[in-house]
Amino acid sequence: MSRVTLSALMLVAITGMAGCSDDSDSSDDNKKPPVTNPEPDPDTDPDPDPDPDPEPEPEPKVLLDEDFEAIAEGKLPEGWMVMDGAEELFYTKEGSLFVDGRGNNYAPVALRLPESLRDQENYRIEVSFTIAEANTTSRWVGMQYRTGLGVEPYYQMAIRQKATAANGTEHALRNAGQWSIVDKAGFSEVIDPAKLYTATIVVHGDRVQQYLNGTLLQDSVLDSDFSQGGVGFQAAGSLLRVEDVTVTEQLKALPPLPPMMSVAEPETGASMAPSITNLSPVASDLMASPGNSVYLKLDDQLMLSGQNGGSLGYLDQLLDAGEFTAMPMLYVTSQAAVDALKPVVERHQFFDLTLVSDNQALLKDAREKMPFVRAAVDFTNANLTAAPADLLRIVQATNQSKAKIAILPESLLDKASVQYIQNRLISVWGQLEQPEYVQTVDVLTAGVNGLLTTDPDQALAFFTALPENTLLRKPLVVGHRGVPSQVTENTVAGALKAVELGADAVESDIYLTTDNHVVVMHDGTVDRTTDGTGAVEEKTLAELKALTVDGGHPVPTMDEFFTALKGKRAVHFVEIKSGKPEIVEHLKAAIERHGVQDQVIVISFNSDQLVKLQEVMPGVSGGFLTGFNSDSDMEKNLRTILNATQQYSSTFNPSYGSLVPEVMEAAKHRGTTFWPWTFRKLDAAEKYYLAGTHGLTTDYAQWFSDYPVAVEPVNSDLVVSANSALAADLTVTTQVGNSMTAAASGFLVLESTVSHANTNGSVVFEAPGSAVVVPLYEYTLTEGGSYYLVGARQKVTIN
Repeated sequence: MSRVTLSALMLVAITGMAGCSDDSDSSDDNKKPPVTNPEPDPDTDPDPDPDPDPEPEPEPKVLLDEDFEAIAEGKLPEGWMVMDGAEELFYTKEGSLFVDGRGNNYAPVALRLPESLRDQENYRIEVSFTIAEANTTSRWVGMQYRTGLGVEPYYQMAIRQKATAANGTEHALRNAGQWSIVDKAGFSEVIDPAKLYTATIVVHGDRVQQYLNGTLLQDSVLDSDFSQGGVGFQAAGSLLRVEDVTVTEQLKALPPLPPMMSVAEPETGASMAPSITNLSPVASDLMASPGNSVYLKLDDQLMLSGQNGGSLGYLDQLLDAGEFTAMPMLYVTSQAAVDALKPVVERHQFFDLTLVSDNQALLKDAREKMPFVRAAVDFTNANLTAAPADLLRIVQATNQSKAKIAILPESLLDKASVQYIQNRLISVWGQLEQPEYVQTVDVLTAGVNGLLTTDPDQALAFFTALPENTLLRKPLVVGHRGVPSQVTENTVAGALKAVELGADAVESDIYLTTDNHVVVMHDGTVDRTTDGTGAVEEKTLAELKALTVDGGHPVPTMDEFFTALKGKRAVHFVEIKSGKPEIVEHLKAAIERHGVQDQVIVISFNSDQLVKLQEVMPGVSGGFLTGFNSDSDMEKNLRTILNATQQYSSTFNPSYGSLVPEVMEAAKHRGTTFWPWTFRKLDAAEKYYLAGTHGLTTDYAQWFSDYPVAVEPVNSDLVVSANSALAADLTVTTQVGNSMTAAASGFLVLESTVSHANTNGSVVFEAPGSAVVVPLYEYTLTEGGSYYLVGARQKVTIN
C-alpha cells in the first residue's frame, strides 16, 4: 500500500512545484513570442560559445562497500565493532552478515561499522537485507546512523517483521535510555525471509529520508546536537541477514521541509494560557509576523472571509504571493471546498492549519484525504446541554471526526463541563462574539484550552494582569498502575486507593488470556509480580486466578476494575500492552457489559492498537505513548509531535525527562495536549504541575491530594470602605475533594467606577462607587514554588 501521510505528501509538494504554473490565463494574447536563433554576426555578436562545458559535478566518494564474500566464515570485517551483545551473535556465513538478536525481544544487540565513518556528516546508506527470523511479528531490525561514541546516542531506521503495521518502519532516536519516535509508516508488505529488501537512508545536515525498496517512508529532521556520527546494525527479537552494504558521500542537500507557523505568544503569568484565535481578522492579520491565529470561512472557490463576511482574498493567490503567514482555522461547509483545498495545500506545503466544521462526516473525509491537517468540531449551534450524556456525545463525536478540538458555545463553558471533556482527552475551545470583558474572563477562568473571539484584546489584557504561575486550568493526576507507592500495582485495591487519594484517572495495563479474558498486569509474564511463572497470554483466566499477586491480591480482570470504579469521578487510562489485535474487540465488549463508555480512555505504545481502536471504538479517545527528546529548533519538535499524533488524532504521552514547557506552549496552538509519564520525584512533578501540564502520570497520587484545585467566593457581593484594603473569604477545594475556608491572597480589578491602587494584589479603592473583581488564592508547594488559582467574579460596593 502507498503511504498517504505527512511525509509523503510533503515530498509530492516539493517535487511537484516545478510543474505548476502561477499563470492561469492560457489565451494566445498572453503567450510569449517564439524564440529564434539567427546566425551570429562575427563583428557585433560576442563569442557564440563563451562558456566552455562546465566542470562536471564531483562524484561522491565511496566510504564503504562490503558484500562479505571475502570474509572468513564466522568472522567480521576488519574494524567492525560489537557494541552490545555477545561476540558469537555477530558472524558471516555464506557471503552474508548475521546479527542475532533473538535472545531478547526488547534489548537489541548492536554492531558498529568501521570507526572512520564516525567523522562523517552527510552520507547515503544502501543495505540489502532481510529478517531471516523473528520471535514475533512486531520484532525489528535497525539500520543505525549518526551514532555516538558509545552504545547511545544514535538514530535508526527500524523495520519490523510485520512492516505493514502503522509503525512497521520508524525513524527513531535513542538517547539517554529513551526512545523518541520521530516518524513512522507502514510498508506495502510483510518482510519475507526468502526475499531481499533494500533499505536506503539519505542523511544531509539536519535532514534525513528513509526508503524501503525505493518507497519514501520517512522524510524527517534530525536533532541539532547530533550533526555527525557512524553507521551500525542491530536486532531485537529477530535475526538480521545483510547481503551487502554501501556507504557513499551525500553531496547534495535534501529539500527543506515546509515551515511551521510561528504564533505570537502573549505576555502573561498564566501557565499554558489558552490559545487565542481572532474571529474577525482583517487583511493585515493574515501577514503578521510572528503570525496570529485566525478564523476564516472558506467557500467552494477557496475565497476567504471573516466571521462577519467581507472577502479577504483567495487562499491560493495569497499563498502564491507569500501574503499568508497566520496560522489559520478554516471553516468549511461543503465537500467541494475540501476537494478544492487538497491540491492547494499539497502544492504550497501548507499543512499547519486546522479545518473547522459542524459537519462531522466532512471533517473525517478531510482528515482521511489530508491526514496532516488538523480538525475541530463546531458545536456552537448544536442543541446540547451540560448533562453528562450530552458532554459524552461531544467527546465521541469529536473522536469520530478524527479531530482533537471541540468548539463549544458560552452556555457550555462552565468549569465542570470543561473538565469533564478535558479529562477524556479532548481539547476544549470556547467561542465568543462581541463579548463584554467580564464574559471573556469567565470563559478563560473556566479552564478552556483555547478561545475564538471577536475581541482578542480582552483576553490579552486579562493575561497581562495575571501573576506568575497562575493555573487557569487544573492539571489532571493519573495514578500509574493505581498508587504503587502504597498498594501493589495493577490491583483493584490499588485503583480504589488512587481514587481515594484524588486521582482523576487510573492507568492499568492489559493482556488477553487464551480464553479471551482481558486481565490487568504490567509485564508480559507473571514472574515479577506473582508467585507463578510464565507468559500471561499463554494462560487461561482460571490459571491466572490460581496465582497470588504480591501483597496477597488476586490477578484482576478489566471487568473487576470497571465494576469497582463505576460511577466514581475517575476515568480509566487503559494501556494495551498486548500485541493481539483482537483484545480491542474484547475490551469493547467489557466496556459495554458494564456501561462505562464515559469512563474509558485507551493508550498504547503499540500504534497498531491505536489504529484498531479507531476501527472498533471510533468514539473513544486515544493517547500515543512514546519517548521524546526536545530540540533547540522548535519546528523540529512540532513536526515530531504531529507525526506521532496526527495519524491517530491522539494526545501526546511522552516520557517527561526531555519535555520542556516551551514545547508544550508552542504545540498547544495545534490542539495537542500532553500527558507525560512517570513522575517518581517530587521536585520534577511540582515543576510540571506549575507549567500547567495537561496531565501527570505518577506512582504517588498522594503528593497531590491536598493541592487546592478550585476556589469560589463565600460571598458574591462585597462591601468595602474607601481607602481600606479589600478582603474576602474563599471556599478552597483540594484535589481529594476536601473543602476549607481561607482568605483571598489578592484580587484583580475587572471594572471600577472609581480610581484604585493594586499593589501585589492588595486593592484599595480611593472613593465611593462600584467595581467587579476576581479573587486570587496562592498555594505554596513542598519544594518552594507556588501557584495561583482564580475564583469567580464578585461585585464590590465601595462606601
